[in-house]
Amino acid sequence: MLWRAGYDSLEASSPEEALRICSEQTQPIGLLLTDVLMPEMNGYDLAERVRAVRPEVKVLFMSGYTDRALLESTGRELAEAPLVRKPFTQHKLISQIAEALGAQPDGA
Repeated sequence: MLWRAGYDSLEASSPEEALRICSEQTQPIGLLLTDVLMPEMNGYDLAERVRAVRPEVKVLFMSGYTDRALLESTGRELAEAPLVRKPFTQHKLISQIAEALGAQPDGA
């Protein structure tokens, strides 16, 4: 879906793999798209650790949980964090990514 919209993407199956990719990747990384709630580490903590290595990275969170459930699970308010709610359409995701990057999506 992201490739068809003109974005290159790197995939990680866990937060630890995402951190490894961020530290090893030589090309710029513009955006971290991550779920808020994951088994090993929540998305907020992942974003903080990614930004410690790559401070320029924008972050877009995704979740199907309510704000209250996210607060109870992570202890953090959503505040100004960009969030796309599940389920989402391709158009919605691409629009949110473009907004997070400060650009207009191609063909979306």
